[in-house]
Amino acid sequence: MVINRKYVVFAIVAIVFTAMFFRYMHRAPKRHYSDFRVYYKTAQTFAERSNIYSRPDESITPFKYSPMFAFLMWPLSFFSQKTASLIFFTLNFILLVLVVILSGKLVVKDKISYRQSVFLCLMPILFTFRFILQVLDSGQIGIMMFFLVLSGLYFLDKKKDYLGSASIALSAMFKYTSFVFLPYFLLKKRMKVLLLVAVFIVVYCLVPALYLGVGKQADCLKSWFPSITKTSLDEGSWYDYKNQSLFSLVLRFFGQDSPYRVSLAKLTFKQGLIISFILGGFIYLLAVIPLNRYSFNNSVDYSLLFIFMALFNPNAWMHNFIVFIFVYITLFYHLIKVNFRDKITLTLVIFSFILMSLMSESIVGNDLENLFEELSSVAIGAILLLGALFRLKFKGIFLNLSCCNEKGNA
Repeated sequence: MVINRKYVVFAIVAIVFTAMFFRYMHRAPKRHYSDFRVYYKTAQTFAERSNIYSRPDESITPFKYSPMFAFLMWPLSFFSQKTASLIFFTLNFILLVLVVILSGKLVVKDKISYRQSVFLCLMPILFTFRFILQVLDSGQIGIMMFFLVLSGLYFLDKKKDYLGSASIALSAMFKYTSFVFLPYFLLKKRMKVLLLVAVFIVVYCLVPALYLGVGKQADCLKSWFPSITKTSLDEGSWYDYKNQSLFSLVLRFFGQDSPYRVSLAKLTFKQGLIISFILGGFIYLLAVIPLNRYSFNNSVDYSLLFIFMALFNPNAWMHNFIVFIFVYITLFYHLIKVNFRDKITLTLVIFSFILMSLMSESIVGNDLENLFEELSSVAIGAILLLGALFRLKFKGIFLNLSCCNEKGNA
């Protein structure tokens, strides 16, 4: 009897989900439901039509997302915290599966074998498993936001601008970092998309008023932006060794106020930020230059922008790097297409995995993990992947220059 491969895959996914579900059910109460507790408390506060940005309980991290996000979390208030957390975990796991599927649809343009498809799904999951666990264990929203951005890109690639714009705008209601895609659409002359994103953002800012009322919703909107700057842009957050942003890397390595054991220069806090913003801006401009020289150039561009979503986040905690699933799928697809003959890309991918995933507490212990985080190992791993992607993005230009030089020498 021949067993349908789809049933085998479904069975494996179901087994993995069951194991992780019971693992989470056992661990979450001991960890006081981590970040999910913030969303659950916010859902309850929203249900009471109270100020979602107030913080009567100092033991709970302040809420800093949009009123629309609180509106979406509102149904969780109908359940106990334990039940709500399990619903949230299940939704996260389902969306994780959909993230892998959507990423494959966006990246893979040619037919590949079943074994190659399995490889292309499993390797990115393995390479980002540290970040996947961070999101699932802490009850974070990274997978949900990632799914919304991917859905938006998928619909836009299918010329469904309304659905695509609605998805990307909704992702911005979770975290504003998805805005890194907007200049790219501008340079691609997708003006309709930019207009629709703006319209949907306005709509999403108004939707909670259906429950809260216009007055209370206006008060929420006034408190939203100050809550972001107050809890995310303080000096301590920039220097925090858990922060793996490009900005924190520069400040830890070159800032005079760096509290860690590495300090290569004596830049002030403002000087460090200015230099890191200039450096980041230059890299970003290189990334958004539209080129059509590579066979799946959109995926390369999207991968660069997903890296920036994490690397340019002022609070680039570990769970933000969940978006690297798409990055690894793009790079592994390239390696499959060239039969792994691109040794430079393969080397950069392997070293990024070592720096980003193998330096976790479960492998090297807590002290070494802290040391590597102080040294920005995750950020450096991300920079290695930037190098691999830029090499692919400009590969046609480099090849053309080589050809021109050869003709000139002849």
